[in-house]
Amino acid sequence: MTAYEPELWHELFVMTGGAAAALAGLIFVAVSLNHEDILKIPALPALAARTLSILIAIVLFCLVGLTPGDSRPVFAIEVLVIAVVLAAIVLGTTLRNLGGSELVRWRVSLVGLALVASLPGLVAGVSLLVGAGGGLYWLLAGFAAGIVVAVYYGWILLIEIRR
Repeated sequence: MTAYEPELWHELFVMTGGAAAALAGLIFVAVSLNHEDILKIPALPALAARTLSILIAIVLFCLVGLTPGDSRPVFAIEVLVIAVVLAAIVLGTTLRNLGGSELVRWRVSLVGLALVASLPGLVAGVSLLVGAGGGLYWLLAGFAAGIVVAVYYGWILLIEIRR
């Protein structure tokens, strides 16, 4: 039952938490280098907040995954709390920015990326709580998706903003 035993995922949590923390630092640098340009486009401050929220949530998932002695139900509730807060921030900032975009494909990509980055954590928490449905493999999917989305958003904040 590897999918429901966080202690067996120790190395993954250590590596992923470190990588997400490093990427969050790079996003801070990108935002500070381009803050004037970011503030000129109403949707970009929220994009920066979304990006940092995704990465900080990954760090927090890893933190609770590395907490010794937590029972599976306690870990599941911790994952759910982080996932709910992440989903609220990511979906809230995404939906607020949809009104300013005329392009349907931009709207679809914003909502799609928000869902891809936030829903796996919710599914993982529920799955861990009930002890069925994939457990930590959902969190792994969320880590991968969150890092890909954050790097994509980081590219926008650092490079695409200058075009």
